Amino acid sequence: MLSQKLNILALSCIAALIVSACNPYAVKPGQDKNNLNNPDNILNLLDPDVKTEEQAFAKAEAALSEGQSENALFYYIKTLQFNNKNIQALEHIAAIHSRNKHPELALKIYQDILAIDSKNLFANENLGLYLLANGQIGKAKEHLTAAVTKSNSSWKAHNGLGVIADLANNSSEAIAHYQAALAMQPTDPMILNNLGYSYYLSGDKTKAKFYFNQALNFDNRYDRAIHNLALLEIQNGNFSTAVALFNRIMPAYESYNNIGYICMLNGQHDMADEYLNRAINESPVYFPKAQENLKTLSTLTPRHTLPRQMLPFEPESDAPSTPAQAKRPAT
Repeated sequence: MLSQKLNILALSCIAALIVSACNPYAVKPGQDKNNLNNPDNILNLLDPDVKTEEQAFAKAEAALSEGQSENALFYYIKTLQFNNKNIQALEHIAAIHSRNKHPELALKIYQDILAIDSKNLFANENLGLYLLANGQIGKAKEHLTAAVTKSNSSWKAHNGLGVIADLANNSSEAIAHYQAALAMQPTDPMILNNLGYSYYLSGDKTKAKFYFNQALNFDNRYDRAIHNLALLEIQNGNFSTAVALFNRIMPAYESYNNIGYICMLNGQHDMADEYLNRAINESPVYFPKAQENLKTLSTLTPRHTLPRQMLPFEPESDAPSTPAQAKRPAT
C-alpha cells in the first residue's frame, strides 16, 4: 500500500534532512544521478505522478488536513525537491517534528528557515522558545524579540520574553509582556499564572492573588496556580483554604505535608509541626517525606528559619521540548 510505503519512506527522508542544509536532496558533486540510493530517485519512485512543486505541496496539505502527518511529511519533503526554499513546506515539516516530540529535527529546520529569511516569525518564535527551555537565555531573547518585532501578534513570544524578564528580576517588563500575551489569549491559565507571579515578585500580592484565581477560573486543576495561590493563603494564615486548594490535585496527606513544609520555610514552626503530624497521621507507613520534614523542623529554633522563603512556581513558556523547571513545595 502506498501509505505504508510513505510511512517507511518518511523515516529515511528524515535522516536525509538532518545531514543536509537548506537543500536536503541536492545531488552532491560526483554522485551518480541514476543511483537508486539518490533521495531524488527514491522520492520519484514512490509517487512518480507528482511533477511540480505545486502538486507536491497540494498533496501535502490534503494529507495534513486528513490527519496523515507521515504522508504529509513525505509530500512536504518532495516539495523541497522542486524548491528547497519553500518556507511554508519547511514550517510544516518543523511543526510535524515538534508535535512528534522530535525537537532536534525541528531545531535543524528552524535554522534552515532563518538561513533563508532571518526575520521569519515562525522560526524565530519557536527557536526562541526552544532555546529558553534549554537555558540559553541570551540567544532566546534575541529570537523572541525578532518575533515580536516582525509581528506583535505572537503571544508565545511575548510570554517567553516575560519569563526572561522575570528571570532577570525585571517585573515591570515581565508584566508588560504578559499583558500583551493576555490580550491575545485572555483565558490562558499559563499566562494568567505568570502574570500573578510577576505581581508577587513586584510586591503586589493582591494582584498576584487575583491572577492566580483567574488562572484557576479557567482550569481549576492548574498545578502551578494552585501551588502559588496556596502559598499566599498560607502566608495569610488561611490554612483550611490552602488544604482545599491542594486537595484538588493530591491526597490529603500530601496536602498536609506541603503546608507543613511551606510553613517550615517561612518560619511558621508551630503550624509546620501541626500539619506535618497531620500528614503522618493520614499515612504513617507510606509517607516518609513528612517524617523527614518533621525531623528537619526539630533542629530549628523558634527564630531559626531555613535559608530562603518559599517563592511561587517560576513562570513557564509554551515550549514543547523541555518544560520549565520549578521547585515544588514538597521535598
